[in-house]
Amino acid sequence: MSLQYYTHGRRDQMKVALTFDDGPNPPRTDRVMEILDSRGARGTFFVLGKWVERWPQAFLRIAQKGHCVGNHSHLHEAHLGDFDRAEAVIGNLLGRPTRFLRAHYFNFFTCLYSPVAMSREMKIVDADVNPADYAKSDPQAIIDATLNDPALAGGSIIDLHDGREFDDDARRLASPLPMLEALPAIVDGLQARGFELVGLDEMELVEPIEWQPDERGTFASPEVRAAIHGLGGKAD
Repeated sequence: MSLQYYTHGRRDQMKVALTFDDGPNPPRTDRVMEILDSRGARGTFFVLGKWVERWPQAFLRIAQKGHCVGNHSHLHEAHLGDFDRAEAVIGNLLGRPTRFLRAHYFNFFTCLYSPVAMSREMKIVDADVNPADYAKSDPQAIIDATLNDPALAGGSIIDLHDGREFDDDARRLASPLPMLEALPAIVDGLQARGFELVGLDEMELVEPIEWQPDERGTFASPEVRAAIHGLGGKAD
């Protein structure tokens, strides 16, 4: 069974998608939305099921404010069933299935064993601009890594983080602070170049990439490692 994922939308349209992983993370996610709303921008939030369970109202605020939501797994761990478990939680509150899914750590192998991930209606989404904001403490470094990325163009998908998978509250709340400081300048910089900041549901995704098994299978659970080994990948 083949697995395809997308890194960008149509290059002939001046649309860019800002995406945010690992939330909801109140009040950090709310601050992201305040910044976007103040500038007439939409975002896409790839949420974790465990945080949706913990903060359902924070999750609902994302949808109520008109932003797009996607499935980013339940526990942010590479084992079978994580996307399906998350979808049960997210879809129950949203009242409909999600249409976009992002593999945690971009380890796509777990998608192969998820009916949710492999459904015809689901689009698996990577990104072509990855500023690694979670690893930077200097807001200017995040701004530069985003706006000066050579891949940035019409149709780009930018990967940022409004939360983290950490159970430690202090770490999870502190991690997005540099990104939050950088975000106004990122949005302003993109709009100054003529980009419209849209949700993934407003972007036509094109040129899908066919995934091939790779060494990232080493981070999987024993069940997934065995499955990848059976595919001829490098999980062992």
